[in-house]
Amino acid sequence: MSRYSKLNELTFRRNFSMYVDWVELNLAIIHFNEAEIKPKDTIIGAVDCSFISKSGTSTFGKDNFWSGVESCNKKGLEVSLFSLIDTSNGQAWSLDITQTPANLSSKEGKPDEYTRMDFYAEQVSDLLPQLQNVEYLVADGYYAKKKFMHCLTKMNKHLITKFRPDANLRYLLDEKEQAHGNKKYDGKVNWKNIQLDKWVGVGRDKKYPHLHIYTQVLNSPYFKRNFRVVMLYHTKTKKYVVLASTDVNISARQMVFFYQLRFQIEFLFRDAKQLMGLNHCQARDQHKLDFHFNMSMTALNLARLWQKQADSNQSINSLRREAYNTKFTHLLLDKLKQNADLDLILDINLPDIQEVIQLGTMNT
Repeated sequence: MSRYSKLNELTFRRNFSMYVDWVELNLAIIHFNEAEIKPKDTIIGAVDCSFISKSGTSTFGKDNFWSGVESCNKKGLEVSLFSLIDTSNGQAWSLDITQTPANLSSKEGKPDEYTRMDFYAEQVSDLLPQLQNVEYLVADGYYAKKKFMHCLTKMNKHLITKFRPDANLRYLLDEKEQAHGNKKYDGKVNWKNIQLDKWVGVGRDKKYPHLHIYTQVLNSPYFKRNFRVVMLYHTKTKKYVVLASTDVNISARQMVFFYQLRFQIEFLFRDAKQLMGLNHCQARDQHKLDFHFNMSMTALNLARLWQKQADSNQSINSLRREAYNTKFTHLLLDKLKQNADLDLILDINLPDIQEVIQLGTMNT
């Protein structure tokens, strides 16, 4: 039987029912890549969700979820991805992707009410004990919730996130002034008329010079804690973005740098959907869907590792095309040998063969 024999549908169904420790596998891939990472380099975590289109009435987890592409809630599936980002080169790696269950409120809810935020926090709390070198987790403003912060605080980890532009924050009173009374705070932050004299100017952002960085340690009455807050003022649009970290001792520039790296998780979703079939699965069973989602993200990890180990300047799409052409060439020559009794010897390095294999690829 040829090594390229066609697999039938039953084989795929059975394989998708297998148990695989995807976290352990992805950690092995990441650690293999980290052989070249210097000890001083920092690894941070990032978490985000993505909408998966899905039709049918019997699919596990089908519900109304937010679609960022269409900026509205749509009927389908949602996956929550936890990734690791190497700050030395900005490379993101998928660690775990989990499907969000249906019939959970998208709001934070009461402490005793199980919502989607509890589910996201559980995913993080299951993974962080295996990641002792990860101190910071970056996430967008949706994760700026009490439950999520409490989960990280219990594990001695810090969250870097984004606050609303009208966040209820207040200045801390100077320690010398506080010594003369019981007053702790020096009034609320008026975002419509910001008192820059109460902020520390850090300078321009190195990556985007049109962004001016201001920072201060502020108190949040809602969260009942202090935050290192960074205000990024856009000199062209005259607008600002408010970032916050539960670590009040982190530097403002490092905080901005880490949050900017958060966008790397979006590239994981993009590449997995466009190149690894993340959006294309006919399964309806919970375990088979989980196998498909994790297999897609792990395949992307392997492709990125392949790209780095080969020291290739080709895109992952080109590497994928090259792998397909190589397999197709082998298959074609095998069939010719079987049906025409030809004594063909394939040398993969022959210029003519390489021309076929490189068809459709391009260097970046």
